[in-house]
Amino acid sequence: MSKTYAFVGNLNRNALPDEGKGISVFRFDDKTGDLSLVSEYLAIDNPGYLAIDEKRKRLYAAVEIPSWNEGMAVAFDINPATGALSYINMQPTLGNTTCHLGFDQSGETIFASNYTVADLGERPGNAVAAFAIRADGGLEPAFAAAIHEGKNAILPTDKRQHGHCAVVSPDNRTLFVCDLGLDRIMAYKLPAKGGKLELAATPFTQLPDGAGPRHLTFHKNGKIAYVINELNSTVSVLHYNPETAELTLGQTLPSIPADFKDTNTCAEIAVSADGRFLYGSNRGHNSIVSYAIAADGNISLIGRTPSQGLGPRNFVIDPSGKFMLVANQKGGGIAVFSRDIETGALEDTGKRVGLPTPMRIVFGQFE
Repeated sequence: MSKTYAFVGNLNRNALPDEGKGISVFRFDDKTGDLSLVSEYLAIDNPGYLAIDEKRKRLYAAVEIPSWNEGMAVAFDINPATGALSYINMQPTLGNTTCHLGFDQSGETIFASNYTVADLGERPGNAVAAFAIRADGGLEPAFAAAIHEGKNAILPTDKRQHGHCAVVSPDNRTLFVCDLGLDRIMAYKLPAKGGKLELAATPFTQLPDGAGPRHLTFHKNGKIAYVINELNSTVSVLHYNPETAELTLGQTLPSIPADFKDTNTCAEIAVSADGRFLYGSNRGHNSIVSYAIAADGNISLIGRTPSQGLGPRNFVIDPSGKFMLVANQKGGGIAVFSRDIETGALEDTGKRVGLPTPMRIVFGQFE
């Protein structure tokens, strides 16, 4: 029988009043939605973002400490029998406040995104860096990086860069980097190992001023992408042209109700495995917004489900598609929701995991 694990990154440094315990590993029951703690990896600081390579049984974590001028990317082996992690190595990410890791489609390169809260002009200051993955799963030193601002910028701008995710297109041709400081989605030719990050034919997609594009995800058809805009609480549909790397901005819908006047910032976005539903998280409104996806990629609102906590930074659908786990960073821990596969609707199961600062959840399923 296969075993399903949920790996959770938690803040465990300067996260007062409550701190987590590094990376928590849970056995997940896809029939009941129950989570059982099986191990913890404590020897890591602020693993705010996790990325998993199920095929090779490896986990990668981003160390996010704003007071450091460089973050770190950390590689682990996963024991498929127990879910336990064993350390391989780490590498500096060439930028400050590392908040995202993403693979290319081959799984041989990983990209780190740096939000950058260091003082202007402090080095190394890169918004994104590329790492080759060794045969043993370890990370080689970064072979390419890009700055989005200042005299060393690959594309100068008078705004402050805040890289927040790097996503490779399904055809493995283009690296897209959401920069919520510039209101742009930067586009790079996918670099070969040892190569440079070079701008694509269409170097960026401009979002409205103040939108704050945060996370990007592609539909399984490879032609449509969706971006959640952190600062103006919207979700936008993007049409991808693989020949030019252009993302043409299409439909945009709000993620929160029109009558909600308090502060809200969006965080995570995900498409269901069947490509029929899109979800996003609202921090402030503290909800998961659900949309139905039409044949042309456009979306229509299904509803908004309370996240049962404060600050839902991340959520993930389990491999069966029947459950969603929501990480409420600011309070409430992890909440477990059942998901109707036919309608996309979410319903609170009442199940909770009492972690104080969950930041990111990834599933791994192993035989």
